[in-house]
Amino acid sequence: MIPLTQLATQFSDLFKSNTSVFGQTQLTGKVRERDGKQDSKSFLVKSELTVDIWEDHLSGKRLIGCTPIRDDNTVHWGALDIDVYQDSNTIEELNKSISHHNLPFVVCRSKSGGAHVYLFFSEPIAARLVIDKLKSFSAFFGQGVCEIYPKQPKIGNRKDDSKYGNWINMPYSGERTLQYGITTDNNALNPEQFIQYATERTLTKEQFKELEVPIIETELLPEGPPCLNYIFEHRTQESENRNVTLSNVAVYLKKAQPSDWKSELHKFNKKFSEPLPDREVDAIINSYEKKDYKYQCAQEPLCRFCDAKLCGQRRHGIGTEEFLPNNRSLIQLKSDPPLWFLTLDHEEIQLTTAEFDNFNMFNQRVMERLLFKYPPIKQEDWIKQQNLLLKNCVRIDVPFEMTPIGQFVEYLSTFCASASEEINHIKNGAVKQANGWYVFRMVDLKDYLNQQRFNELPDNKLLSVLKRTLKGDTTRVYLNGSQIRCWRVHKDNLHLDPSQPMPDLENDNTY
Repeated sequence: MIPLTQLATQFSDLFKSNTSVFGQTQLTGKVRERDGKQDSKSFLVKSELTVDIWEDHLSGKRLIGCTPIRDDNTVHWGALDIDVYQDSNTIEELNKSISHHNLPFVVCRSKSGGAHVYLFFSEPIAARLVIDKLKSFSAFFGQGVCEIYPKQPKIGNRKDDSKYGNWINMPYSGERTLQYGITTDNNALNPEQFIQYATERTLTKEQFKELEVPIIETELLPEGPPCLNYIFEHRTQESENRNVTLSNVAVYLKKAQPSDWKSELHKFNKKFSEPLPDREVDAIINSYEKKDYKYQCAQEPLCRFCDAKLCGQRRHGIGTEEFLPNNRSLIQLKSDPPLWFLTLDHEEIQLTTAEFDNFNMFNQRVMERLLFKYPPIKQEDWIKQQNLLLKNCVRIDVPFEMTPIGQFVEYLSTFCASASEEINHIKNGAVKQANGWYVFRMVDLKDYLNQQRFNELPDNKLLSVLKRTLKGDTTRVYLNGSQIRCWRVHKDNLHLDPSQPMPDLENDNTY
């Protein structure tokens, strides 16, 4: 057994990552009912990722995550994050495919029983190239809706935490870890064995370039969507979603064999281990005979095998101008209101919620940024595409100092910085300081905020922050025989802890 420091160095060298930050996860001990995933609290730590941090991880003192994309937009590793919590055979199926085709992927069990499928490189490779290749392999593995790391082809364009990229939990945190590597013959690896196993499968830049998705020798749908060919090549025993699969075969046959597509559709039905009754096939024919339909890319099981880039190159595929449904680079910035960032063709498009929710408005933003437009689709079809994107959407908290409350507190602190103990100055718009309290007139604070062009909070919300968040209250100051109504805030309350929950101003009707 090698010393912990040496092992930590080896893990740090294997998972060369963005060293400016790392993720940290704390398990709550609960299991989420909606997906069977271990409930946890995760956060980004803006500190250097050192070998000491890796030692803490390997010893079980903390569970860390790493961000593969580095400042120069290259990576030394990529990963597929596959949710298979209710399917115990998926890891075995993955390893079976990896072994059969002699692929260099390394499979690890995730903390909740899913799979992290890694690809390691001995040289830095452009993140966009790795993303494209991993998308194709996720379709080949039948995991076309899984998360892909790195998520973005480039970083550093914005001020929020997404400028660092997104992170994924690392394996081998402590002796009782549930996150460990598994060989292609399904044997568990200890940390030392994992390092050796992964190192042997590490690719050079040239080897990565030569790595391609295995070709199906005889495609049942020549020049057709890869998803349908994958389904009939590997999943013909599945009885679920036969109607969806056969309906999309009808779309293909009408393109490829328009003269005899009806009889051919019956032949394809016989390829299922449990064919549909003839009356159901005839119902599909009657429906598709009346109208030309598009492929249902967002539907199961097609979405799991979707390789949109390759499909767009096929003569009878989706077409190069249709929306690419397996794009998974969606980020929500939890501002007020939220902003969305969708990566298409390696370009990031910023969207409001209204623009993201309406396909026509979305298409206008695509035109403005990419100088082309997608053909129109029905709103219900756009909702299906949205759900695919939302499934793996990354939600980013806005830094506290960029929130309306954070900005207001900063302005208020500056406003109070020149406070005087002289009470007469209040009538001239200044702030009085006494016993740790700042006393001021609301009209003077509003004038100052207007000078700074701060209008992020309406009056009722501003009063709510003063009262509820900053624990301020009203007071009366006697000056030259008259009363002046003022507000006061204690200086200690101007140093907010951004980790504490802020009030829900959206639904606050206090004032």
